Amino acid sequence: MNYLAHALLAEPYAHSLIGNIAGDLVKGPLHRHKLHPRVADGVRRHRRVDALTDSHEAYRSLRLLFPEDQRRYSGLVLDVLFDHYLVRHWQRFSEWQRDAFLEGTYRVLRENPQLLPTGLALVAERWTNADWLRVYETREGVVAVLERLSLRLKRPVALASMLDVADMHGPDFDWGFLRVFTDVQRTINAQ
Repeated sequence: MNYLAHALLAEPYAHSLIGNIAGDLVKGPLHRHKLHPRVADGVRRHRRVDALTDSHEAYRSLRLLFPEDQRRYSGLVLDVLFDHYLVRHWQRFSEWQRDAFLEGTYRVLRENPQLLPTGLALVAERWTNADWLRVYETREGVVAVLERLSLRLKRPVALASMLDVADMHGPDFDWGFLRVFTDVQRTINAQ
């Protein structure tokens, strides 16, 4: 799951939303970070979502659709693609209208700078001004995200070219997303 999914899977209060969004930016043991306890709970929730996703049978099956030499990076591609599929199936998983949800998310980030972990504080203003959660609406947006991710890897990997696998197996990816997200949302909300 990527940022949009983590935001939607947060509990319905600002601290949880911030922690869930910041989860990938908060590295290592939480006691090393000076986080508000409820933000730390959000980071823990983010980590549980990641663990549930990574261990899901349908997610593992989707990773196997990638050629063996691409599987190492298939999780990155799937995380971004899952946000794209979440946009496609938004009303199935959220009572919120997506535009209202996005604006509310940006508002929480803008109005609570004191709660933002360092990594998120460095990028929050730029992200909200760029309406970064809306990028997942289009294939071009997904390609742009994957190209930016490629630049952060130690060695060059053409992550965007891996979308060809999703194109070849479109129904499998859509079905896989629906299974994974349905199960993760149900499980995380029951905890």
